[in-house]
Amino acid sequence: MMDKLEGSMLTRRTLPLWLGLLLLLAVVGLLVPLIYFAVRANSKACVDGLQAQECQERNQHLQHQLDQASREKNAEAATCNRTVVTLRESLKKEQAQVAKFQGELKILNQTLKDALADVERLRRRNENSSKNNASSCSSFLFVVIAVLVLNALLT
Repeated sequence: MMDKLEGSMLTRRTLPLWLGLLLLLAVVGLLVPLIYFAVRANSKACVDGLQAQECQERNQHLQHQLDQASREKNAEAATCNRTVVTLRESLKKEQAQVAKFQGELKILNQTLKDALADVERLRRRNENSSKNNASSCSSFLFVVIAVLVLNALLT
């Protein structure tokens, strides 16, 4: 029985020994490529490649921000251009209105000159009569004051 027990123990030991050797071989077989890839991953070329990839990602992000800012600035420029067009149109309208007022002012000035000439003619005609002269003077002063007030309001 002891022989059987020893024989069965030998078989038990030989199986784990083979299993141990097989596991050791598997570990060494996996460890060697792991070390190889670890060395390659830490190599200068690989580190430079990672840095280049990070730089490329940053560049893409910055390019995206630049494109967005460019679109915003183009939209602002379009708004400014529309504002400039609107302001130019308003300026043209104002200039036309000023020209119209200047024309009206010339007409009023000519009317004033004509009225002053009429008043002067009437004054000369009525110079002999003091009563008419006083009345003419009052009328003349009233016309002159009215024309000056109108002139001041228009300018």
